[in-house]
Amino acid sequence: MKLEERFRVEAEVAVNRANLLSRLWKYAPRDVLNSEYILHAMVISMVEFDEDIFAAGNCYDQHQYKNYWLFCPYAYRLPEGAILGKDLAVEYKYLSNTSEWFFIARKNAERVIRNYSQFKKGQL
Repeated sequence: MKLEERFRVEAEVAVNRANLLSRLWKYAPRDVLNSEYILHAMVISMVEFDEDIFAAGNCYDQHQYKNYWLFCPYAYRLPEGAILGKDLAVEYKYLSNTSEWFFIARKNAERVIRNYSQFKKGQL
């Protein structure tokens, strides 16, 4: 198997989920957008879908979701196979520059938004 094919299914799951969230943010009524249950169910279902996906999260920037300072529905698989879900932001402040996985992605997104006028920063 070619290296670029190794995580193709997992990448497609992530892209599919991003597209679904984009459609929800654009078209769904406010009560759907305010449903934390839906957001937690989405990340849990991503981990359930494929045993190669050991964790999934949908982390929001500060003050981007409802009245939360940070909000990050997160699901992960335990070594025994059970899947747990939680709000990662309760115990992990991922906006700091020590959080490489969020901080660097956020900085890259800011650069893309700044350089391309067709993008704009969204708010809920």
